[in-house]
Amino acid sequence: MADEGAAYQEFAQAFIREAQQQKLLADVTQSATLQADTDLIVAVGIKAAAIAGNSHSPVLCVLVSKTGFEKLLRNLPSGGNKNNISAIYLDQPIKRQIAMIAAVLPEAKKIGLLFSASQDMAGYRKVIAERKLGLFEQKLESPASLYRDLESVLENSDVLLSIPDAEVYNSLSMRNILLATYRSKIPLAGFSPGYVRAGALCAVFSTPSQLAAQAVELSRQFVAAGVLPAPQYPGEFEVSINRQVANSLGIHVRENSVLTQEIKSAANTKEEAE
Repeated sequence: MADEGAAYQEFAQAFIREAQQQKLLADVTQSATLQADTDLIVAVGIKAAAIAGNSHSPVLCVLVSKTGFEKLLRNLPSGGNKNNISAIYLDQPIKRQIAMIAAVLPEAKKIGLLFSASQDMAGYRKVIAERKLGLFEQKLESPASLYRDLESVLENSDVLLSIPDAEVYNSLSMRNILLATYRSKIPLAGFSPGYVRAGALCAVFSTPSQLAAQAVELSRQFVAAGVLPAPQYPGEFEVSINRQVANSLGIHVRENSVLTQEIKSAANTKEEAE
C-alpha cells in the first residue's frame, strides 16, 4: 500500500482475514522495497500499482480505475512487467450502471453523459442502445465550458450518469454539478457512496471488503495455476440511495435489496473488461 486512507486500510484488513482462511501467507507493507521471495504483489491504489509495475514479480492491482490501469500499462517500459500484471477495476461494468438506472428510475428514457476527450464512450453507446434507451452525450470542450456543457446535458436528459472522469467530476466541480442537477430536477446517478451522501440520487459500487474477497480468490487462482486472470470488474456490489433526494424530487425508489436483485438479474456481470 502507498496510501493510508480508510478504504485502503479496510481492504488490507479484509484481505488478510480472507487470505488466512484460504491458507495463503500474506504480508502488508507500505515500503517500496519488497521481500525477495514475494510470489505475488497485490498493489492497493494507483500509486502502489506504479511502484509494483516496475518490479519483476506478478502484480494484481486493486482500487484502481480502468482508465488509470490502462494508462499505467502504456507507461510501463517495453521490457517491463506488462505481461505479468492484472487488475480488479474500481469501476462498475457499464451494463451494471445502466441496469441500476433502469431499476431506480424505470420512467427515465434518455440518459445524459458529460465526458472529457480522454474517455471512450463506445461501450456506453452500445449498452444504452441494447437497453433501448435514449442517449444525449456532450464532450467537455474545456474546463471553462463545464457548466455550459452540463446545462446542455441536463436540458436534454432524464438522468445524468456520472462516470470516473476526473476532468469532469472532481473535488472542485462536484458541489456545483450537484447543485445544477438539483435545480434542474434531473437526478444524478453517481459511482461512489460518497457522491450519494453529497446529493446524488443513487450509486452502484463495490466495498473494499468485497474487492478484497475477490482479490484473495484471484490470488488463490494464481497460486494454483501460476498465471493471473485477465483484468476484470468487481463481482459483488451494493446499491446506495439518497432517500432525502428521492423524496425532494418526488421519486419513489424501492428497497435496496429489491434493486440489487433486479440489477443482478438484468446485468449478469461476471465478465471480463469490455
